[in-house]
Amino acid sequence: MDGHLCVKKSQVHLFKKVSFYHQPKEGEFVLYKKSNERLPREKPNKIRHPQLFILKEDKDLALKELTRALNTDLAKQIASGGLVQVKKALCNIVHEALDEGQQAVMESLPETIEILLDAYGQDHGAMKYLSQIATTSSVMAEHSVNVTALTLQYCFFNSFSDADTARLAICALLHDAGCSKLDKNLVEKNDRLTDEEFKTFTAHPKLGHDMIGKNTGFDISVAMVALEHHERIDGSGYPSGSRQISSDSQLIGLINCYEPLTYRNKSFRKAKNPFDTLQIIKQEVLEGKFSKHLFKQFTSCLTK
Repeated sequence: MDGHLCVKKSQVHLFKKVSFYHQPKEGEFVLYKKSNERLPREKPNKIRHPQLFILKEDKDLALKELTRALNTDLAKQIASGGLVQVKKALCNIVHEALDEGQQAVMESLPETIEILLDAYGQDHGAMKYLSQIATTSSVMAEHSVNVTALTLQYCFFNSFSDADTARLAICALLHDAGCSKLDKNLVEKNDRLTDEEFKTFTAHPKLGHDMIGKNTGFDISVAMVALEHHERIDGSGYPSGSRQISSDSQLIGLINCYEPLTYRNKSFRKAKNPFDTLQIIKQEVLEGKFSKHLFKQFTSCLTK
């Protein structure tokens, strides 16, 4: 397959500008769709496309078209008023952005956030509902979207500026970017991690920091949140045990703790109601891991 790149079957209908090719049983690649044509969606027992490919030289053009299509789909879902579909569309965008080599999709995230803010800037409750809707998306994508929704809820409650709200939303969407570099089975494991597995997992903040810093032009705070969201102000966190943590990292770190405890079951524990989750985090506040002021502000935004 030298010179060709595989296209996800679920996305072939999104492309128009690039040509598609298929490879009949070890033969030469054959043109399947010309440029400036669009394929219909697959339908059970009706339309079934073979595995399709694009030329490697068309990759940048294809990624630009994909990012536009994903954000257009998000805007359509918002217009339809269905929050379940909005969350699925957001999860698709995050999943694509964290795929290997998909920097073009990652760079489109500010447009994604702008679409969200335009739609929900005056409807703060939508963010709360969005974070609570279960989907069939991958664990990492859904977690990132939930953390983003909770972050927006916090920003709206505290009347942050549009610029700060948008920046923090990008921080939230990409805080776990480094997990995309780890084995999926490790990231989505339902049982407790072994000591060795946990040691491997603790590499993801540095991996995310480097991934964002090298491949995007985002504000430096986005990469720093990826690096610091597991650090704690008493020095008990990782990867470096730093006590000097940015306010952005402290906020995303707190929300990153709240989200999985509240919305995700594990084999060794059940998801908790918000009050019980806050009681667990409150104990960590008393131990000096989180700021008391930040915890109070976050609790207020959930209850008012």
